[in-house]
Amino acid sequence: MARPTKEGLDYFPFDVDFDTNEKTEAIMGEFGAKGTLIFIYLLSAIYRKGYFLQWTELAKNQLANRVDGATGELVQQVVDRLVAYGTFDKGLFNSAEVLSSQRIQQTYLDATKRRKSQKPTLYWINVDNNPTSTGVNVYINAQSKVKESKVNKNKDSQTDAHGVSRQQSIQAWENLWGFPNAVALQDLTEWCTEFGDDLVTYVISYAARRNVQAKAANNYLDRVLTGYRSAGITTVEQAKAEAEQHRQRMETAASQRKANQRPHYGKQPVVEDKPSWEQPDHTAPSKRLTPAEQAALDAKLASLHKPSVQQDTAQPDQATDIFAGLGRADTFDGMHLG
Repeated sequence: MARPTKEGLDYFPFDVDFDTNEKTEAIMGEFGAKGTLIFIYLLSAIYRKGYFLQWTELAKNQLANRVDGATGELVQQVVDRLVAYGTFDKGLFNSAEVLSSQRIQQTYLDATKRRKSQKPTLYWINVDNNPTSTGVNVYINAQSKVKESKVNKNKDSQTDAHGVSRQQSIQAWENLWGFPNAVALQDLTEWCTEFGDDLVTYVISYAARRNVQAKAANNYLDRVLTGYRSAGITTVEQAKAEAEQHRQRMETAASQRKANQRPHYGKQPVVEDKPSWEQPDHTAPSKRLTPAEQAALDAKLASLHKPSVQQDTAQPDQATDIFAGLGRADTFDGMHLG
């Protein structure tokens, strides 16, 4: 008996920056921790079956049961947001109510490339025909030579005048910031059509050198390419020359600012004069007492010594009184004291 063919995966790659991904943060911000947990369970359910999940009422309620406190309505809201954000293919979801994406399908292919099975075709997204196409091949005859030749022609048509495939800019984006969402993918296609894939790829690499983050990537490329459009820049060589000129202008401006800046920014520091007694050569002034002041000081000093003088003078008298009571001051118990 033949061994049954395995369809799904036992595990799938989980990015270490998943929690800082803009889509994850958006889900967390709107739905809290439950939304993020639903997101993770959705990916697990998809890879458990293979590369897609038929979204039905049963699947929705099963997922709600796995997250404590979640409802079917909450799960549906999270799914709708992920479709809108481009995490799941919108065209595939609207046409067949199936959750999948180009990245999920590519991950599945990488994980199953050693399996002795044909390339899957059910609900496969037509990435070969158009990077922004949301068309879906529900059923394809993988052995059809006619369709294969059409795909090859479409691949050739995706090469611009410089011989660079349009997929290069998308791959460069994905390597830096993850797979582009629907908005970024549409912008990339329009930019490649206007400027060429090599120039767009150069701007992406330039953004990487300037540490542009994923959230700001689309706006950054839009500003740079808008400037290229105004300046009439259409080639990578012109863009590099403009970048060098921009660097020189920035260095010149920085040198001018440094030369013209005041010693202190803001208010000038206040310098206070030190008092005379704080000067290093200061000597305390001497003061002579008046006769009255000197007499008062002597009287106070005498009063301080008076008690001890009285105590010293009282001791001999006390001893005399003791011996006088005995009869003689120079004898004690019949003995001469000398």
